[in-house]
Parts: sequence; C-alpha cells; structure tokens
Amino acid sequence: MPALSAERSELFRADDLGALECLDAQYAERTFPPHFHEQFVVNTLTLGAQSYRHRGGLHRAGVGALVLINPGEVHTGETAHENGWAYRGFYPGVDMIGGLAADLNGKAGLPYFRDTVVIDPGLARRLDSLHLLLRDSRDALRRESALAAVFSEVLVKYMRLRPDEQASAPGAVETVRQMLTDDPAANHSLQQLAAAVGLSPWQLCRQFKRETGLPPVAWRNQLRVARARKLLAAGMRPGAAALELGFADQPHLTRAFQQALGVTPAAYQKAVGARAR
Repeated sequence: MPALSAERSELFRADDLGALECLDAQYAERTFPPHFHEQFVVNTLTLGAQSYRHRGGLHRAGVGALVLINPGEVHTGETAHENGWAYRGFYPGVDMIGGLAADLNGKAGLPYFRDTVVIDPGLARRLDSLHLLLRDSRDALRRESALAAVFSEVLVKYMRLRPDEQASAPGAVETVRQMLTDDPAANHSLQQLAAAVGLSPWQLCRQFKRETGLPPVAWRNQLRVARARKLLAAGMRPGAAALELGFADQPHLTRAFQQALGVTPAAYQKAVGARAR
C-alpha cells in the first residue's frame, strides 16, 4: 500500500433516506480522542488499518473488515498501519435502524451490534458500492432499494434486539446522563449533579466513567458536538451554535468538532448542503 499523500474527509448526507450521513476519509497520522456518536457507526476499511479503544479493549480493523459501533459508545481512533488508513463510513440514525428492524422482525425494539470488528469482505464490498451509489446517483428507487438490501444484511448478520434490562445504565448514571441530555448547554457543576443522585462527586465520576467510558464533563462536551451537528445541518451559523450549546466561543466548538469528526463546523455545514442563517 502506498503512503497516503494527504489527509482528507468528505462528508455528505442522504436526507431522502432518513438523514443518513456518509463519510469518505483517509488519514495518515490523525488520532481521535475518546468520543461518541448519537447515530450508529458502520465503517468499511478501504486502505491500511486502524485501531481504536472501545468497550474496554483495543481493536484493530483492516481491509475487508467492518467497524460497528452503537450510539453513545465511547471509542477512539488512530492508524494501525505505517501508511495510515482510509474508510467509507455510514452514520444511520436510530429511527432508520429501528424502523428497519421492525420491518424485518415484526416487533419493536432498538437493535445493537454484538461485536465491534467483523471480517466480512463480501459485505464490505457491498457497503463500499452502496456508499458510491448514494454519493453519485439521484435515482430514488435505486438508492432506497440498495440501502434496504445492504443494511438488512448488516442487521440480520450482526445485530440483535436489546433486552429491556440491558437498555439503560444503572440509575444514578442514567439520571445524570438524562440531566445533561435534556439541557447540554446548562452550566451544571459536578457537585450539583452528584447531589441530585445522592453520590459524592468522586463516586459519580467513577461510576459515570465505568458505565459510559468518559467522565461527565467529557461526555457532556461530546453531546454538545452531536447536538451541534443538528443545528449546523438546520442552517445555524457556527458562532451561534457555539453559544446555543454552551461552548466558550466558536474556536472552542471548532476544536471539539475537529477532534470528534475530523472536519470543521463550516466544512460540515457545506457538506450537508445547509445554508447558514
């Protein structure tokens, strides 16, 4: 494999298919710190290899492998090959995956990925072809048919319905996570959050990180990035989005956005075709 001469990340969104985001990226030296997405992650490696920490372990994926991550699961990202790595990624929302699961299984419930790295060269090629089709074709019937066929295979092979008792974290952590989710811009103190669930600040930090992979402040910051994506896609200017979500200023949002997604807020807004307002 030749060395990657330049890093790039090109994102587009297929709104006709349920606000599905797609990313075509290659990186030589970039390292992604711990972060999470509110969508599912389905990546297919096209060059090199990457490694990442997820669910308490270190994982490696190369060409022919799929990287599968559930919403809210904290993970990192870095090269595992001397020449870097490239991938085509899909970020389907929970409504899309939940609807597809209901159609296939005949019952409600949000499925989840059992494993995070699977070796499936055939499905990897079909995902790669789907990515190119969604990028280049405007044929609605062809796009919808291809998406349904490929993601049905992903779901049947690698997902299962989550039992109710596994759907949420222990009570204190879930309560704090819901407080942050309800108002990510709020200036909560650790003492306030801990008092709300009857724990000391130290106990809350320990339990929260054990359940989510991040301490409360880092989890809140990643949630702000996830919410910023929605505001930017709706046309809000980056500076206004930063203030809306509690970032100190626009450069603060830009740094957090690049760390999590590899693109700036302005580049993301341009990629999804939103008009800044």
